[in-house]
Amino acid sequence: MMLGKENFFTNLVIASLRSLRQIAAEAERAIEQLTLKQVVARFVKDGKIRTQQGVDAAFLDL
Repeated sequence: MMLGKENFFTNLVIASLRSLRQIAAEAERAIEQLTLKQVVARFVKDGKIRTQQGVDAAFLDL
């Protein structure tokens, strides 16, 4: 039973790291230099793109 929880959290961490890498690359900075405001703004922007233009137009691989 514990293995399922470990897999979930492992996948969550990997997905988060992927998104942070994408945001950092777009901002031309290291992940460690990103601010909370930058990360939130990028997720909000991406959500609007997904809603208006569809999943394929979105930037983040969620």
